[in-house]
Amino acid sequence: MDGQADAALSLSWLTLRGAVAVATMSAMQVIARPPTLFRLPGPTVPITTERWLMEPWDGDDPPDLPQTWSRKPKYNVAGGRSCSELAIAEQLARQGWDAVWVSAFWNELRTQWRPAAGFRTIAETDAPGWTAAIFDRLRAANGDRLGGFFDVFAWQEPGQVRFAEAKGPGDSVRQTQRQFLATALQFHDPAQFMGVEARQAGRRLP
Repeated sequence: MDGQADAALSLSWLTLRGAVAVATMSAMQVIARPPTLFRLPGPTVPITTERWLMEPWDGDDPPDLPQTWSRKPKYNVAGGRSCSELAIAEQLARQGWDAVWVSAFWNELRTQWRPAAGFRTIAETDAPGWTAAIFDRLRAANGDRLGGFFDVFAWQEPGQVRFAEAKGPGDSVRQTQRQFLATALQFHDPAQFMGVEARQAGRRLP
């Protein structure tokens, strides 16, 4: 399949494996990519992967922004500085999903960039009870840790959830992510997981 694809397909997820397809979705481009192969104990699991070209943010960071934040690539979310994980969450929200950034580094969940506060539990984000039950079951099975969780957790009535992992240039699959996926597949279908190659629109693509 070549050329323009129906943008509504893109968060089903786009399942155009082996083809080059382009969709325009809410001021960004979605390009189908070869699946990412997760080598797990036993099987190798292919995860649908897309490249998302999203709007960059060109402003300057405040001088007191910690380096752990300032080093993150700049994306425009709601007219302000943000990051790839929250830009993905915003695109999902435009398609009718609720979503949070699952930050293992800070051991918290986020819906906004700094200085907004993060959340320690999914319930604190006002997620519905059924969503919290799904997330908390998986967190418990993962040793009560967020390590390895895909970067974005999304949900939509009635009872649908998705997991998206953001990858920048040069990023690769980590062992903790393999371990998380092996655990998560005890409860979920591989089609609920996706890799997103986050790139800034209008910039040279590596």
